[in-house]
Formats: sequence, structure tokens, C-alpha cells
Amino acid sequence: MTVWSCGYRFSGGEGLLGGTVRSVSVQVFKNQSRWSDLDVIITNDIITALRQSRSVNLVTASSGHLLCGTIEKVQVDTLNRSSDGAPQEKYVEITISTYLANKNGKKIWQSRPITEIEAYFPAQDHQDTLYAQKLAMKQASQRLAQWVISELGQGF
Repeated sequence: MTVWSCGYRFSGGEGLLGGTVRSVSVQVFKNQSRWSDLDVIITNDIITALRQSRSVNLVTASSGHLLCGTIEKVQVDTLNRSSDGAPQEKYVEITISTYLANKNGKKIWQSRPITEIEAYFPAQDHQDTLYAQKLAMKQASQRLAQWVISELGQGF
């Protein structure tokens, strides 16, 4: 499930990616969550989505526009429980915000927070549950990356 609100928009013209923006560097996301490796996962998913879009060149930070982001919140909770109170289904909810800065560091685009939710099934074994949770985070991260690239490619 994707939940978002509109980013800032300008009328007319083509999208930023492949339009006015031809080269981008992706900065590792700031991580305000307790999930220590989620910043790298989301950053890598955005880089992968940019490569697949083929709309811009990926470059070093000093030679292009800079795409930055923050992991605002990660929540893990139970969706439903069995009659004995044990969790039967859980979910992970990830909220990020992003912005694109020009070569001079001025923000030229900024999103509002976007949230992705992915459900998973806990296992009897704790390690298996952590693995399922990690997969859910990865799936949510990939959808977040696609959303960011899609928004940057929209007409401005």
C-alpha cells in the first residue's frame, strides 16, 4: 500500500529527470530510525531505480544534481492476532522524505513524506521472523524508490 501527499509542483515543461536534470548523485539517506542498515538499502534501491529508468547519468556528488533523503520513521506492529494473542500477521511502515538540489546546493524539488506499508508473517523461530521482516522492508523500500523516481520524472 502506498500513502503519499503531493510534492511541490510547477506548471508546464517536462519532468526533472531526463529533462532539466541530466546527471544525479544519490547521497546516503539520513536515518532517523533504529534500523541501522535501512539507509543503505533505500539508497541502493533508489540508485537501482535510477539506473533502470535510464533517464539520467549517475555521477559523483561534485559534478551533478544531488538527490538526498531522510528516513523519517519506521514502525513495526501487529495486524492481527490468534485467539491466544500471538501475532499472526505483522507489518512494517516506512516513511521517507526526499529533495533534489542543483549543483549549487539549492533545493529545486522536495517531496512531502511518503509512506509504504508491507505485511509479513512472523515465524516460530525468531531469526526467521527477522528475515521475513527484512524482506518486507526491502519490498517497501523498492516501492519507495519507484515512487521517488516517478515523481521526479513527472512534468513540472
